[in-house]
Amino acid sequence: MTMTSPILATVFVAALAAVLAMRAAVVAASRKSMVKVRSRRRQPTNMKTQA
Repeated sequence: MTMTSPILATVFVAALAAVLAMRAAVVAASRKSMVKVRSRRRQPTNMKTQA
C-alpha cells in the first residue's frame, strides 16, 4: 500500500492538471469565438446606424 499510494497521488495530480489545461483551452477558445460573434454582430449594426 505504501508504494501504490504515491503513484495514485501522482496520477490523480496529473489528471487534475490535464483537466485544468483542457478547461483553460476551452475557455480561451470560447472567448475567441465570442469575440468573433460580437464583431460580426457589431458590423451590421454599425452599417444600420450609419445608413
